[in-house]
Amino acid sequence: MSLKEKRLAAGMTLSALMKASGVHAVKIAQIESGKINPENISLKNALRLADALGCHPRDLI
Repeated sequence: MSLKEKRLAAGMTLSALMKASGVHAVKIAQIESGKINPENISLKNALRLADALGCHPRDLI
């Protein structure tokens, strides 16, 4: 499941995920749109996003 699918399944807006994770909305949007390959997300951001979404970081790849 992609980051966007996980975010939507969690009922979160982009802004809500940004606030919950501390990852800038532009970075999240770039990951969701494919401009940044999910495999190239920094470990720090992967951990923050996964924590905010209640999943394991590997689930975001």
